[in-house]
Amino acid sequence: MKIRSYLSLLFVLIGTTYGFAQTQLSGTISGADGQPIPGATILVQGTNNGTTSDFDGNFTIAVETNQIIDISYLGYISQSIPYTGQDNLIISLEEDLNELDEIVVTGYGTQKKSNLTGSISKVVNKNLDQIAVSRVDDALVGQVSGVNIAATEGEAGSAPTIRIRGTGSITGVSDPAIVVDGLLVDNDYLGNLDMNDVASFEILKDAASAAIYGSRGANGVILITTKEGVAGKTKFSYNTYTGFKDARQSEAYYFSLADEAAEELAATGELSDKTERKLQIGVDRDWQDVIFDGGVITSHSFAARGGDKNTKFSTALNYIHDEGVLLTDDFKKYNFKLKIDTKVNEKLSLGFNLSPSYSNRRRFDGSTHDILRQTPWLPLYLNENTIQHVNRIRDGGKYANAQIGDYAVQRMFDDWDLVNNVAVNSGTDISNTSNTNPAAKVLERDRNDYKFKLYGSMYLKYKLAEGLNFKTTVLGDFQNTKRDRWQGVLSNRNGASAASYEISSLNRIHFVNDNFLSYDKEINGHEINAILGFSAEKWDTEYEFSSGKGYQSDLLKTISAADPSTVIGQSYNYAQRLISYISRINYAYKDKYLASVSFRRDGYSAFGPESKYGDFPAASIGWIASNEDFLKDSSVISNLKFRFSYGVTGNPFFNVGDVLVNNFPYLSLLQSSTAVVDGSSATGFNPINIANSSLQWERSIEVNPGIDFSLFSNRISGSVEYYERTSDQLLL
Repeated sequence: MKIRSYLSLLFVLIGTTYGFAQTQLSGTISGADGQPIPGATILVQGTNNGTTSDFDGNFTIAVETNQIIDISYLGYISQSIPYTGQDNLIISLEEDLNELDEIVVTGYGTQKKSNLTGSISKVVNKNLDQIAVSRVDDALVGQVSGVNIAATEGEAGSAPTIRIRGTGSITGVSDPAIVVDGLLVDNDYLGNLDMNDVASFEILKDAASAAIYGSRGANGVILITTKEGVAGKTKFSYNTYTGFKDARQSEAYYFSLADEAAEELAATGELSDKTERKLQIGVDRDWQDVIFDGGVITSHSFAARGGDKNTKFSTALNYIHDEGVLLTDDFKKYNFKLKIDTKVNEKLSLGFNLSPSYSNRRRFDGSTHDILRQTPWLPLYLNENTIQHVNRIRDGGKYANAQIGDYAVQRMFDDWDLVNNVAVNSGTDISNTSNTNPAAKVLERDRNDYKFKLYGSMYLKYKLAEGLNFKTTVLGDFQNTKRDRWQGVLSNRNGASAASYEISSLNRIHFVNDNFLSYDKEINGHEINAILGFSAEKWDTEYEFSSGKGYQSDLLKTISAADPSTVIGQSYNYAQRLISYISRINYAYKDKYLASVSFRRDGYSAFGPESKYGDFPAASIGWIASNEDFLKDSSVISNLKFRFSYGVTGNPFFNVGDVLVNNFPYLSLLQSSTAVVDGSSATGFNPINIANSSLQWERSIEVNPGIDFSLFSNRISGSVEYYERTSDQLLL
C-alpha cells in the first residue's frame, strides 16, 4: 500500500514537472518575398515573456506546450501560433494592405487613419534609413505628394528648401513648421537628427489639419516621431553604410581647347596666334572636374531598445561624415538620444527625452559660376612644363618669383613672342581676366559652421477618470552656433589687403510648457476625442559678430591681427514670447460619419497691442461611404471616403533683412548715424523702420475637398485632392 502511494506521488510529480517544462524554441521570420524581418516582436500570449528577431530574422524564446505565440511587425498582418512541440518555426508574414486602422499623429494627439477628415500623409521609416543622406529631410524627397523638397545649395549638410503646396508668403518665411516629439523646432534642427532613430513622419498639408498649430501652420506642418523602447529582451542594433557621391556634369559648361582649335582650323585653314599660344602651354582642362571633386558618405548608428510592461527605453548613438560633391565641402555630425517612458501605476505615467548633437560643417566658399566659366587652357598649379611659359618680365616683374606649385593666373602667360618663343613686354595676349586662379578662391578660403544643440523634454500624465487624462509637458532646446570665415591672402587678386576674417556666435534657448486635458471615449458607436490645453513658449537669443581685414599672412587668423582701422563688431539680444489656447473635438459615428472642429488663439510678442492675438479656427467633415450597407460587401470598392475641410492658419515670421525689425516690427527702431551739423560731424540716430501698432498676422484661408479610395481588397489605393488657399494680410 505504501509502495503504491509512493509510486502515485512520483507519477504526479513527474507529470507536474512535464507540464511546466519549458523548451527553447527557435525560429525565423521573413516576408512574403523571403527577405528576413529584423525587429519583429515575438510574445508568449498572456505572459511578459517576449523577444525580437535579429538582423537575419532569427529568434529564440522559452515556451511551454500549448502556449500561444504572437508574432507582429508594423505594416504586416500579425500571426498567432500554438506551440505543440515544434523544433523550429518558419514564419512568413504578409503585408497588411489594409492600413485604415493605422494610428496617425495629428498634433497634440493621435487619430485612426480611417477617421481623418483632413489632408494628412504618413511616411513610416521602413527603408528610409537605408538612403545615404546626411539629413532626414533629404530622405523625404519624392515620398509625399504636394511636398516639394529641393537642394538649393548643394553643400553637404545644407538644408534643402521645403514647400508644402507652394509658397504662401512674399517676405514671410515659407518653410513648414517642424515638430519633433511634440516640440516645435527650427528647420535647421533637421540637420541634427539621426534617420535611424526616426519612426515616422506625418505631414499636415491642409489648413484644417495644420490649424491646431495656429500662427505657425500657414505653410504646413511636418511631425516627426522618434523611436521608442519596446517590451521584451533588450535589442541591440548596428546600422552602417558607405556611399560615393558625384555631381552630374553639364555639357553646357564643357569647353575643350582641342575642339576650339579644330573648329578654327576647319573654318579658316590656320590657327591664330592666340590659339597657338594656348596650345603651347599644354593644358586642356574641364573645370567641372576640379570643382565637383566628389566624395564619400559614411554613417555608423548604434541603438539599444528594450524594457518591460511598465518601463521602456530607447537609446541611440550616431556618427555621419559626408564629404559632399563640391571642392572643400565637408560635414560631420554626432548624435546621442535617450528616451525613457515608465508607468508608475494604473493612473500615473511619466517620461523624459534627452538628445544632444554636434555638427561641424566646412562650407564651399565661392562661386561655381566663376569657376565653370574659366578657360580650359589655364593650369591649376604651375608644374615643370607650364612654368616655362610664365612671363617673368611683364607688369614690372610681377611674376619674376613664380615657382612650381604656385597657383597659375591668366596674366602671367600674356605678352609672348611666338616667333622666338620668349617673353616680351608687348606680344600675344591670351588672358580675359586679371582675377586670381579660380580654384584659389575656394581652396584659400576656410568657412565653417559649428553647431551644438540640446533637446530635452519631460512629461507627466495622470488618469483623472475613465477616458479623461491630464498631461503636462516641459520641453526645451538650446542652440549654440559658431561661424568663422577666413579669406586668405591668395584668395583675392588684391592679396594681403583683401584678406579678411569673420567670426560670429549665436546662443538661443527655447522653452515650452504644454498643459492638456484629453478625453477619449466610445459610447454606443459614438467615438469622441477631445483636447483642451494651454501652451506658453519663450525664446531668448544672443548674437555677437566681429570682422577684420588687412592680414599680412595666413599664419595668424585672429581679429586682433587685422588692420585695426578695419575691425568692426556688433552684438544684440532679443526675446520672443508666445502663449496659446488650444481646443479640438474629433467625432465619429459607427465609422461612417466624421467631423472635427478646432480652435486656437495665439498671442505673440512681435506684434503691437492692437493686434497681438490671432484666432485660427478650423472645421472638417467626412463620410465613409464604403461602410454603408449598399457598399460594404462590394468586391471592387474596399474603401471610399468623401471629406471636406476649411481652416485658417497664420504666419508670424517674416524677413525684411534686419533681425531686430523682424522681432520688433511694430516699434520704430533706431540706429546710430553720423551727420554734419554746422560744419562739424555729430553722432545721432535714424529710424530703420516705421512704427505700426496695428501690424498683424499673415493669414492663410484654405478649403480642401477630397476623396480617398481603395479598390480590389486595397490593392489599388489613392486620393484625389482639390484645394484653394488664399493668403492675405501679408507682411511686406
